[in-house]
Amino acid sequence: MLSQLLALFAFVAGISAFQLQQRQPILLCWFLSAALNASHFMVLGQLAAALFVGFTAIRFLVAAYYPKPILMWLFIVLSTLLLWLTYQSPLQLLPFLAAIVGTIGSFQQKVLLVRTCMAIGACAWIYHNILVGSPVAVMMELAFLASNLVGFLRQRRKEQAQQPAPQKPK
Repeated sequence: MLSQLLALFAFVAGISAFQLQQRQPILLCWFLSAALNASHFMVLGQLAAALFVGFTAIRFLVAAYYPKPILMWLFIVLSTLLLWLTYQSPLQLLPFLAAIVGTIGSFQQKVLLVRTCMAIGACAWIYHNILVGSPVAVMMELAFLASNLVGFLRQRRKEQAQQPAPQKPK
């Protein structure tokens, strides 16, 4: 019950993030969501997933304030090291994939690219959460994916509206 409650709070923070339109507030809400989700996986006894999501929370926090490419590469190397140190089954490759794609996305400046990477990571987490038997986490990631799509489309329309209209040839 506690694990599902933590996943529910992570869900609320994550949904809130996807409706924001600026990079730093999005990443800060994702930090909160990931920290709660890491606790969720810890309670479920999924140590590798808890470590990856906890590491993801730290990554979101760092990326929110210091979006430097060297830090992106540091997090990719550290994620790979974490996989190497904790590897026990192929199931752990899904959180690793989500971590790598999420790392790349977290350090991008363009919000649409951030959202695209997070959508790919969400798909990996959906599959992982199905396999570990966490229905609330599956629903959370599906809602994140849908909310991300809504935010993506809204952001795309906003950017298109801000572009000057093309000039007609005379």
